[in-house]
Amino acid sequence: MASSLDSFIISDKHRYKTAMDFVVESLRAGILSGAIAEGTPLRQEELASKFGLSRMPIRDAIRQLEAEGLVSYEAHKGASVAIMTIEDIVEIYDMRIMAECAALDFGFSDITGDDVAKMSELLSEMDDITDAHQLSELNERFHHLLYSKARRPRLLALIKTLHDSVDRHLRFLLTNLDYNNKSQQDHKDILSACSRGDREAAKKCLASHLSEGRDSIVTFLEKRRQPDLS
Repeated sequence: MASSLDSFIISDKHRYKTAMDFVVESLRAGILSGAIAEGTPLRQEELASKFGLSRMPIRDAIRQLEAEGLVSYEAHKGASVAIMTIEDIVEIYDMRIMAECAALDFGFSDITGDDVAKMSELLSEMDDITDAHQLSELNERFHHLLYSKARRPRLLALIKTLHDSVDRHLRFLLTNLDYNNKSQQDHKDILSACSRGDREAAKKCLASHLSEGRDSIVTFLEKRRQPDLS
């Protein structure tokens, strides 16, 4: 981490309100992109030196990332990038299914034709993109628009945290053309149900979409973590 950290420290720190926000965003970006690998120690002294800051904003940033599930802390060992187990993935996605279906249900009646048009434009944009980072950002924007009428800020904040926790794994999936095509069709099915006012169909399509994402990530992790017997 010592040599690679410089490459993703965000250069324009002045656009952040606080030093902690600057550190949080830089570390979050590195973790989600995979540039900082799972299990990497996050030593306050080293990070303070790299960022050119005191230890206080570094400490607060690490606490924030721990609350988001991206960092874990062990007594006598300190903080490190969280290692996501298959059990973690299953739990997070099961929570996503409950939270996101509830958010869609809360705001469904207020989804307008303009909302549907905006989401449709996003999906059209996603059809023409193959970069996993861009796809991930557009995917999150689509889901945010889908729930934006819920008027449940704490619920939406929870959904954001859950999404961020698995985003680094989702990006691997989005490089798979078959998965991406299926994901796009799921999005279109959800949007179609919204446009015709079919609440139950929209929730069912959303739950199925998230379940398939969960199962795909689990399969991906199982294959990646199998010992190489060659």
